[in-house]
Amino acid sequence: MTMSQAASIPMNQTPLVKPSGDAPAVKEAGSLPSSILSVDLGRTSTKTSISRDPNRVVFIPANVKHLSMEQVQGGAFEARATDPLSDIWMVYQGSGYAMGQLAEDFGANLGVGQSKVNDALVKVLACVGYFQLKDEISVVLGLPYHSQDQFEREKEQLMSLLLGPHVMSYRGEPATIHINKVWVMPEGYGSILWNEVQETKDANVDFTKLPVAIVDIGHQTTDCIMVDNFRFARGVSRSEAFAMSQFYEQVAAQIEGADSQSLALIAAVNQPKGERFYRPRGANRPTNLDDILPNLKENFSREMCNRLLAWLPERVTDVILTGGGGEFFWEDIQRLLREAKINAHLATPCRQANALGQYIYGEAQMASARAARATEVVGVGR
Repeated sequence: MTMSQAASIPMNQTPLVKPSGDAPAVKEAGSLPSSILSVDLGRTSTKTSISRDPNRVVFIPANVKHLSMEQVQGGAFEARATDPLSDIWMVYQGSGYAMGQLAEDFGANLGVGQSKVNDALVKVLACVGYFQLKDEISVVLGLPYHSQDQFEREKEQLMSLLLGPHVMSYRGEPATIHINKVWVMPEGYGSILWNEVQETKDANVDFTKLPVAIVDIGHQTTDCIMVDNFRFARGVSRSEAFAMSQFYEQVAAQIEGADSQSLALIAAVNQPKGERFYRPRGANRPTNLDDILPNLKENFSREMCNRLLAWLPERVTDVILTGGGGEFFWEDIQRLLREAKINAHLATPCRQANALGQYIYGEAQMASARAARATEVVGVGR
């Protein structure tokens, strides 16, 4: 089975998203939406893409600030010729929203602990506005897989929010789009799709024929996804609320006045050695994080690996690490997995891999739908 064949098969032979009664009917093959928007709803940042190009994946800090129309009209926002990523704001259904760094400036945090359905529509529309998408589009997203019931419930909530027409003002400019297709997959699943299209992958490893674990270490959850012969294993897959947010809390606890949800702290932790300096508001001088990170990182990696091995099904021989935490803890976790005789692989680029794989999934589903429609048309013409 090729990757494209595997990606075109909805997981477990059933659609990822069941069409609701009020979902728009699919049109003829030639009029299916041409734009696919992939949105990885990370808790630190939303990763979004409209192509397979890793260099075109956009990172939008996940902060969202709700403001009244009075605040918007009072000059809180204004259209400026600035970097769009530092000045994202919009008006939708009578409310104002700021996203990313601008939202943090207005006091919004990352929303750690909240459901990712919260503010998902606003984040998707921010991506739509950033890419200047118009008319009809399809959207591919991911959600944590805490349980089958919760996943299905949140999936339906996302569909209800996203499907249909949306009219907004993005940075002062009117915009209208119609989302007529939504796919939702477990977080982390996109990374195996992205891994399979890489020309530099190990030719001796065929993940479409192996029982593989995908471990997506994010900010709010670590998503442990089991894929057996490229079929999603629902029974053993799960997301756990032990992830980078706990690590940032440990780092912040070592620094007086530090905020574990500070974008500046998170950015400093992920800088190269020798450049990790963080100054909390009010401090006279920055803290050199190189003095505290090594021990914290080693201990956290061991705890993460212990949890992973406790979950890992016995038949799994290969693990794909992905997400920002997968990259951050790669060296330590790879070594610990090697000791357990588990083959470790790193999805690259880690932070973009899931969004890129989601886009590939959308491409494959659209191609499959077009082929099916074309076959129906040929059959009718006979």
